Amino acid sequence: MQGVIGLLVGVAAVFAFSASGWLYSPDEKVSVIEARNLVNKLVEQNFDHYNQRAIRKQITECLRDSYQYLAMSMYFDQAEVALPGFHKLFKEYSDREMSNAVKLMTYMNLREGSNKFIGIPEPKISYEWHDGETALISALRMEHKANTKFQTIIQLALEKHDPHLKQFIEDNFLDQKVKVIKELGDKVTQLGKYRSEGKGLGLQMFDNTLL
Repeated sequence: MQGVIGLLVGVAAVFAFSASGWLYSPDEKVSVIEARNLVNKLVEQNFDHYNQRAIRKQITECLRDSYQYLAMSMYFDQAEVALPGFHKLFKEYSDREMSNAVKLMTYMNLREGSNKFIGIPEPKISYEWHDGETALISALRMEHKANTKFQTIIQLALEKHDPHLKQFIEDNFLDQKVKVIKELGDKVTQLGKYRSEGKGLGLQMFDNTLL
């Protein structure tokens, strides 16, 4: 028993001396810190803080859009609305925006950036969505806004000489946004045609196509 106690005391003493600097010189302490800073700089690879701030803002925007689309999806799932096609469409959009946020956060870690999480505003609920068209137009505006912000990040990446960030945004987001904008524009047009030819059942007929 005394041997075990002595061993524990010895280990504690080593840690105490280590913390006080007894096991290495002050110069060695500095070299360790410098080495860590060097590693961080190498991983950052010229990752400008303005670019990092722009990405953090876009992460928040993606999370906000995901939250908004989720609110829209749940609106159409209510018994008094009962449009399962719209519910499915906007749930997919919500999942996509959450995935976009995770992609951006993963990229920040890849470049040794700093992820910061802030509060997401409460989503807006509009009873005007019941006609379907208003909801599609709201989504179309959201996608146009997101596309513009991604283009702004690309422009900033060019200004800060960060080709990797430019390529990442182009490959993962620009093509996606252009396609979604076209998809939503088509759906607004299609819904209008169903309404004019559906004799009062146009909205339900169009909703079935979304399933």
